[in-house]
Amino acid sequence: MKRILSRLLVACAAVLLACEAVGQAPPVRRNGIVAEVNDKIITRQMVIDAMRREADLLRRQYARQPQLYGQKYTQLQAYTLEALIRRELVLREYQEKDYKLPESIIEQRILEDIRAEYGNRVTLIKSLQQSDMTYEEFARLQREKIIQMVMRGQFISKANIVISPRQIEEYYVANKDKFRSGVEIRLRIIFLDAKKHGDAEDTRKLADEIHRVLQTGDSFAGVASIYSDQNRATGGLREEWIQRGILAPALEKAAFALGQGQFSPVVATPQGCFILRCEEISQAKLKSLAEVRGQIEQTLLEAEQQAREDKWFERLKRKSHVRQFSF
Repeated sequence: MKRILSRLLVACAAVLLACEAVGQAPPVRRNGIVAEVNDKIITRQMVIDAMRREADLLRRQYARQPQLYGQKYTQLQAYTLEALIRRELVLREYQEKDYKLPESIIEQRILEDIRAEYGNRVTLIKSLQQSDMTYEEFARLQREKIIQMVMRGQFISKANIVISPRQIEEYYVANKDKFRSGVEIRLRIIFLDAKKHGDAEDTRKLADEIHRVLQTGDSFAGVASIYSDQNRATGGLREEWIQRGILAPALEKAAFALGQGQFSPVVATPQGCFILRCEEISQAKLKSLAEVRGQIEQTLLEAEQQAREDKWFERLKRKSHVRQFSF
């Protein structure tokens, strides 16, 4: 046993020496630490706390799409970690350059933020207690946010960014598809409410029967006026034009796959069954440059500001110690 242990120790030593020989450090496991920024550390829990609200929104938005939720969550995690790293870099720059933002201004801004978000200090304290956070911690975080805002305003201002008419025109030509109004359709819909037709199985059987009737050539409007549980008086016609993003995903997929005059297969949902008919299609129209000039200018301004911000942080990183670890 001693001989085996001795050989094991020798093997481990050899691995360590090999790593040093090629200039690599052996892998290090760090409990909860995901980044080092100069003399500060960022933990996994700090990232989770900072992204809590956005993560809750993602969880609700993608509750039925676990794979997509996982992808979005990973992206949010990376974005939040980068934001925390940048915060530490800005605070370090603030200290090194010996900037002095008057504490009275910071305190006044904190009070304004409390009134805007919580109404009063009593409500704030109750909210902090639920989050296991002290007022001192809250005030420190607010102070750091204010410093970040001031520093960012000083070093990454839009004030001296000029977007020329030629830049706007070139962007318009290169991105015309972004300025097309979406395809719009008008639909007739036969809807069978599951609550009115027994259960889901019975509702589906009736919907299939109606679909077979339509395939024989009967008028869609006439059938809808008899069987549909909605818009029966108009033969199932919905007066408004419909763009993508208005209907439920299953209905949208079926509706926008139709040509003018075509009707869909039966679309079953928890609420009931649908059969859709495309009455009319309005093709996408290109908006004029005059209509979108302001939108393009704002897009280019934000892109230039983001590029300047990224360059600024890269300069801050180069003169700092920044090391990241896997989650």
